[in-house]
Amino acid sequence: MKLGRFDIDLGMRRLQLDGQLIRLGSRAFDILAVLVTAGGRLVTRDELMNAVWPGIIVEEGNIDVHMSALRKVLGANRDLIVTVPGRGYQLARPQIQSAPEQPRSPATVKPSLPARRAALVGRDAATRQLREALDRAPVVTLTGTGGVGKTSLAIEVAHQVAFQFDENVSFVELTPLNTKEAVLRAIMESCGLPVESGSITVPSLAAALSETPRLLLLDGAEHIVSSVAEIVEPLLSQNDALRVLVTSREPLRIRSEMLFKVDPLDVPKADSSDTDILRSPAVDLFIQRANSLQANVCADKGEVRLIGEICRRLDGIPLAIELAAGRAEALGVEGVRRRLDDRLAILTGGYRTAMPRHRTLRATFDASFALLSETAQCLFQRLSLFNSPFTFDSMRAVVCDTELPEEDVIDGIGELVAKSLVNVILDESEAKYRLFESTRAYAADKLRDKADMRLVASRYAQFVSMNFAAGANRHLAAAVTPADSLVIA
Repeated sequence: MKLGRFDIDLGMRRLQLDGQLIRLGSRAFDILAVLVTAGGRLVTRDELMNAVWPGIIVEEGNIDVHMSALRKVLGANRDLIVTVPGRGYQLARPQIQSAPEQPRSPATVKPSLPARRAALVGRDAATRQLREALDRAPVVTLTGTGGVGKTSLAIEVAHQVAFQFDENVSFVELTPLNTKEAVLRAIMESCGLPVESGSITVPSLAAALSETPRLLLLDGAEHIVSSVAEIVEPLLSQNDALRVLVTSREPLRIRSEMLFKVDPLDVPKADSSDTDILRSPAVDLFIQRANSLQANVCADKGEVRLIGEICRRLDGIPLAIELAAGRAEALGVEGVRRRLDDRLAILTGGYRTAMPRHRTLRATFDASFALLSETAQCLFQRLSLFNSPFTFDSMRAVVCDTELPEEDVIDGIGELVAKSLVNVILDESEAKYRLFESTRAYAADKLRDKADMRLVASRYAQFVSMNFAAGANRHLAAAVTPADSLVIA
């Protein structure tokens, strides 16, 4: 974001003046972030207190202290922050000499995209491929596990292709919406179209957008995917110039949809050299995020290898890596690595300006788990026994019983794969399944709360013993979690 001569990167928490990095305290930056994201709106002192010190009782004078530090950093540009006596603060708009702008009706206003959240790391190929996909298909749905970076990638690409749509790019955050009418209303508002007081229909929206080149970005569709599908398909059928980008943990399943799976960042192998570790996008992201918080990591070779291990254990998931890097300032890199067995507890503290589901690792999984059917929830928890790729036959032998019969397992595994909680690969003609380590940790945490946990773990142990006795699979022990560890935990 631009603020006068300053460049503000909210994602990496950086403030630059004419390209030079400016040091700014954490609380002062939080205040700046709240003011910037308010977009010129008045921000009250109470609002600042709640945003910068959530859930903490502090003296109101803290605002004055950190506001003073912020203005000192702004120097000659300190007047960019305006104090409204007795009310709060807001950003002043820098005066720019230009020709007077002719007033435009609401229908012709071109809403802007959210600013790029941060410089994307390791996504050059994905960005290029997504642009190519958008050229070929009228609707492209970005799928992938929670926290993998679907929204950031979609926003980056939307910025890059905006000129192709004469800047007619509309962004809709779907997370707070729960009805089809609410989605329709949000799309109308994002497109700058007048919203009548009566009901809004798909045909009326399609007519309003007819033949107008536009890119529509719908973010976070998984909880309302059916309604989004029922809206997008008729819109596309009546407007050949419309393109739609959707982020969702599962597909829309409509005609003309192209799926684009967003994979985790590449991580270094266990035997990689220090040079190769530093070339890893996952490691690069960790170091950038940690150092933006003045953690000063990567001081020696031993620390480099620890960071590589952390990124591998986090499966290259950007959100998990950023949350882990955020803990390096307080725990150190070694402290973060040692505590990854309790990752759901330590991987918190995401950006205050982020959606709630992106502020902690547990919240990300909670959002996905809540969307599962009861059958899929039960299966998901039981799959935490497996810590390496497993086949359908081994899954059936361990998880099936009267509560979870085989026909339900078939439906359940399909749902888990579709909703990006289980990965599937084809080994010749046989499908093998795998959970990311963080996903498995969450599933295991859920399983511990279940009354049938000991029974499932015992059945698993019997299955392992029988297979070893028969010599059918001598490597099975490395492919599952010891039952006793689950029972004891």
